[in-house]
Amino acid sequence: MRKLFVALVQILMLAGGSGVWAADDSLERLLRAQAFNREFEGFDSYYVRIEADQPQPDGSHEVLAVASGKFSDNTKRMKVLFLIVEGHIVGGQVLEGTGLPPCLAQEHHPSSSL
Repeated sequence: MRKLFVALVQILMLAGGSGVWAADDSLERLLRAQAFNREFEGFDSYYVRIEADQPQPDGSHEVLAVASGKFSDNTKRMKVLFLIVEGHIVGGQVLEGTGLPPCLAQEHHPSSSL
């Protein structure tokens, strides 16, 4: 009977853990699609880590995420607080950022003829 109980507890822990993992995985995909893919466009690779997910009374979520990427010999790291409502990012604030400056389009100066 004790072995059955231990096995049941292990199964419940694994099932519960996989549910949490799935929630973090879908949240990571959302952050990548709606925010970080643009920030890390052209990078060799980048990863996202969810540090906190706080449900709010109004149904929204405050999510603290850290993203870090590598481009050539440089790295970029961002810590961002997001406000997510019904699967959409409606706001965000960069709390920390290091690494490369943002890519800016070069100004176009029309040439003049002599």
